[in-house]
Amino acid sequence: MRYLLLAASVTVIAFLGLTIDRQSQPPSEYTEPLPLDQQERIFAAGWIEGRTEAIELRPQLAGRISEVRVVEGDEVEQGQTLLVLDDAEYRHALSLAKAELAAAEARLERMRAGARSEELREARALLAAKEAELERARTSLKRIEGLLRSEAAPPQEADDARALVKSLQAQVDAAQARIDLLEAGARKEDIRIAETEVAARQAQVALAEVRLQRCRLKAPCAAKVLHVPVEPGELAGPEMPRPAVVLSDTSKLRVRAYVEELDAPRVEVGMRARVTVDGLPGKVFVGKVQRISPRMMRKTLFRDAPEEHYDVKTREIWIDLESADDALVVGLRVDVMLLRGES
Repeated sequence: MRYLLLAASVTVIAFLGLTIDRQSQPPSEYTEPLPLDQQERIFAAGWIEGRTEAIELRPQLAGRISEVRVVEGDEVEQGQTLLVLDDAEYRHALSLAKAELAAAEARLERMRAGARSEELREARALLAAKEAELERARTSLKRIEGLLRSEAAPPQEADDARALVKSLQAQVDAAQARIDLLEAGARKEDIRIAETEVAARQAQVALAEVRLQRCRLKAPCAAKVLHVPVEPGELAGPEMPRPAVVLSDTSKLRVRAYVEELDAPRVEVGMRARVTVDGLPGKVFVGKVQRISPRMMRKTLFRDAPEEHYDVKTREIWIDLESADDALVVGLRVDVMLLRGES
């Protein structure tokens, strides 16, 4: 009995010594590692999206919708018309611009071609007629001046004859100048002005064509129509709060997921991922992390789970799925498990 008490006393003294010694040492930064299965798995929440994010489209011009050519779920090709605005005003503007261009081109062509032979014959005939009238007026003036010297004609008649001669001389000069102008053709400066006018009219036609084309909202790429919240008769335009059509390229699906901040430093490009959906029990979709956001952001996707943390930051990642089926639709929430060390 005495030996048992002695052994117990020694044990207690040794334990107290070890405890005091451990408490006297500085605290160590070493922490017990997590179990292996927890180290190799990272969980995240996400949703399904297409090769592109949702593309919200609005017409570039404000106007009233006359026709909607797609419905939700349609597959569209690049350049396909989705909806049409009332374009009567823009069609008339294009017709006016084309007419003004045609007139400018005709004026330029006439300048370059010069005067027609008919115009020259007409101008020469007019000059000959004016010269004949001038000669007759001069003969009459000489006669009147002779009578005036013998006081057989009043001075007023001589003044009228002189005025007529001056007037006809001016008309002869004008007719000769017109002939010279027709024979010389248009000046280089006038032709350049006409060419500039034609170029300006061509630009107006091109602008009118662009505006007319903008009355048609077209698909920027091959995609699936996700949402069409407008109807014919409604107003649409670039400043409208809601888009006219929402598209996404769903030829290949991917997952946009959000890893919480405690696991974010361990995420790497190339990590394998397993994606599950609550509505598809037993199904697992496989993918790989293709891109990682370089920054943290506030949590925006919530699963409403009892153990979920709300006041945390997350890191955005994108996972390309190797296989998918029609059950995976854009916007569907999924659960993601990233596997470290598996390739």
